Amino acid sequence: MSSEIIRMFANAATAAKAAKELREEGYHDIFVVTPPTAADTPVSAIAAQIAQGRVLLADAKVYAKGVAAGHGLVTVHAPFGTGKVAEHILDSHGPIDSGMPKAASDRMWDEAAPLSSALMMPLLVDDPDPASRAMGIPPLTSDNCSLSAMIGMPLLTTSTMGDRGKLGIPFLSNNPTPLSSALGLPLLSKRQ
Repeated sequence: MSSEIIRMFANAATAAKAAKELREEGYHDIFVVTPPTAADTPVSAIAAQIAQGRVLLADAKVYAKGVAAGHGLVTVHAPFGTGKVAEHILDSHGPIDSGMPKAASDRMWDEAAPLSSALMMPLLVDDPDPASRAMGIPPLTSDNCSLSAMIGMPLLTTSTMGDRGKLGIPFLSNNPTPLSSALGLPLLSKRQ
């Protein structure tokens, strides 16, 4: 996984210096686009060249306008954990506004989605219980969820019934073997 970092510079020479410093620091996945020599080069051709550096074509079209105006563009795909160093190197060469809208840099930490927050990625599913919704069963933590409701049977007891359920069997008993006693069966083992 890598971080894509793109900076626009006032001219091709500054872009080349920034790219050289990145290479000296050990970055290898660097792509530099400078103004074309032919003045009549279409912006779409410049955008296609920028897109070869693994930049989204929609973004490349915005960057291409700056390159067509004489600016240089540097794209680096920094390996995981090295993006801040690459940003510092590029920013030390005085980048200019590229025309791209600024991303929200002060992202809020979302305790409910720590991995997405740490990776600064959007949530894939904004549903607190997607598995239950997909299977068509209520979540286990909801107030109205019970085994009886899931299998379509009424509850045998409610809090208003007192100490006996609908079948009249007491909930609490002093009998240590209620099933054997009720059915008149002998115990399989006796404690000594």
